[in-house]
Formats: sequence, structure tokens, C-alpha cells
Amino acid sequence: MTLLPVYFFPGPEIGHKRNRILSIKQALHDRNREAPEIYEYFPYDSQASDIVSDLLNGSLFSMGRLVIVAEAQALGENDVRTFKQYIDTPSPEVILIFTCDEIPGSRGYPRTLANVLPKKAIEVFWEMFERDKRGWVRRFLNEKGLKAEEAAIDLLLDITEGISDFLREACELLAFSMDSKKTILESDVDEILEHSRKETGFSLFERFCRRDLNGVLDALNNCSDSNAGDRIFSMLIGSIVRLSDFASLLSGGLTPENVATELGLGRGKRVLNTYMDGVRNYRKSELDSAIRSLVDLESWLRNAPRELRKSKTEILLCRVVGGYH
Repeated sequence: MTLLPVYFFPGPEIGHKRNRILSIKQALHDRNREAPEIYEYFPYDSQASDIVSDLLNGSLFSMGRLVIVAEAQALGENDVRTFKQYIDTPSPEVILIFTCDEIPGSRGYPRTLANVLPKKAIEVFWEMFERDKRGWVRRFLNEKGLKAEEAAIDLLLDITEGISDFLREACELLAFSMDSKKTILESDVDEILEHSRKETGFSLFERFCRRDLNGVLDALNNCSDSNAGDRIFSMLIGSIVRLSDFASLLSGGLTPENVATELGLGRGKRVLNTYMDGVRNYRKSELDSAIRSLVDLESWLRNAPRELRKSKTEILLCRVVGGYH
């Protein structure tokens, strides 16, 4: 595997992106015959000049380093100019990877960064189309000797939002729980996944759209006890962004079904009803304010003292969901 000194991995498909980074890590390991050091930075709490300084300084403990700059959409023009100087003459010991969830053409996509990188360094990790998600689910279940009715797949995609990590976790749980039964019904998905006490990004978003403050706080507490907690919080922000876009398109005269198609939300009734709840319960200005507040909170939480994290999160959610000021 030929390694480039710099990569840029935009796009929302978390699972495939993570696997790509792992393959680069393994290739770096194979090249140097030792495990690389791995560092991750965020623009919100690290200066570009400091990151570049770390990139240029050699390691005392390893021949190779893998450096990830996450949420690259937050990089400013000055940051990109600083990184451009490094990209022109990169360190031979380091693989630098920029990541973000945005896609080319979206409002938040870091075009300035993409423009200073060679095209071969950019790999977009698109979210799977609905037909691809369905095919993935069917193939996974077939390998386990199972089939699923269409309504069951609809509900499964609604609950997991089609994210590969959550789809795989859900399908593995279904396969483990089905015993001798060969066809998965919608009621099986509801019973096994909905009542397994495992919170997902979508279940948290449902409570948010209903303006169920107690439910949101309970769900977030359950999430914080699992490894998926941080991912689910990020997914909530992404879902509220889509809800804001949903409200804008709906006010432009499109039908809810057409808006769901335009935004790639899937065809399940449950996801459409959830977004309609959100439109009824929040003004557009409230949604945009919630997005800004939650992004700021997520940035603060990365380095916040553990004893303050829960209280500040709950206070902000009381303001956003409960309307308390």
C-alpha cells in the first residue's frame, strides 16, 4: 500500500472512514515494523501553528506518527495557510489526516483546505443510499441465515439512521436474539432494539423533537455510560441541522414526503413523523440557536473537568429543550 503524506477524508460515513484510517495505520506499522504513535487534534482547542510544530518535531519513541486533525470544517483561512506551508514540505515520518462530516457542495465543506491538497489525497465518504443500506442489511442477515420483511428493515434504518456502525451493532443484536426464527418482523425489531435499553442517536433525537426534556436527559445519561456516548451527541447535532433544513424546505411549499426525499431521510413513517414533531415544537430560530449552543458545548466538553460536564450539559438542555432561561 502506497502511503501519501497527507489525506483529507470528508463525509458522514463514519464506519468506512474509520476502517480506512485503520488500514493506513496498519500500512504505517508494516512500513516501519513498529506501531505508530497516534495523535488527534481539534481546531477548537489547538492552534494550527502548534500542530504544525508537533508535525515537524521528530519522535523519540517511534519511527512513524499518524496525526489526525478532526472537524476540519472549523479551520480558518489563516489555519489553512499555515498547514499549506507544511503540506508543501511534509515530514517523511508523519501521515497527516484531516477529517470532517461535511460533503463537497455543502455549506460547511472546507473548500479552502480541499483546494490546497492534491486530488488523490481527498476521499469522500458518502452516506450510503437507501437502496445500498437495504442491500447491506439483507446481505448481513443472509450470512446469518436470516431474512427480514420490508417493514422491519424500514424500522431498523429509522432507529439507526443508516449509519454503518449502528446498523452493524443492531444487526448483530438481532441475529443473536432471533434464536431459531428465520424471518425478522417489524415487531421483532421493535421488541429487541427498542426495548434493549440501548440508546441511539435517533432515539435521543425523537425525544428532542417531542420536546421531552426528561426523556432527553434520561437518554443522554444512558448514553454517557456507553462507548457510543460521544458519537451519539455528535449525531444529535447533525440531526438538528437536518431538522432546520427540513423546516426551511417545508416553509418553501414542498410536501413533507418531498422534503424527506430531498434530504435523504429515508421513507419510513417513523422518521417523517419525528421530523414533523420537531417542526411543530420548535421555531426555526430556536433550532438554529440550539445548533450553535450544542456545537459550543461539544467543543467545551472535550477538555472540561469531569465534575462539571454533566451539570453544564443538563443546564444547556434545559434551555434548549425545556425553554428555561
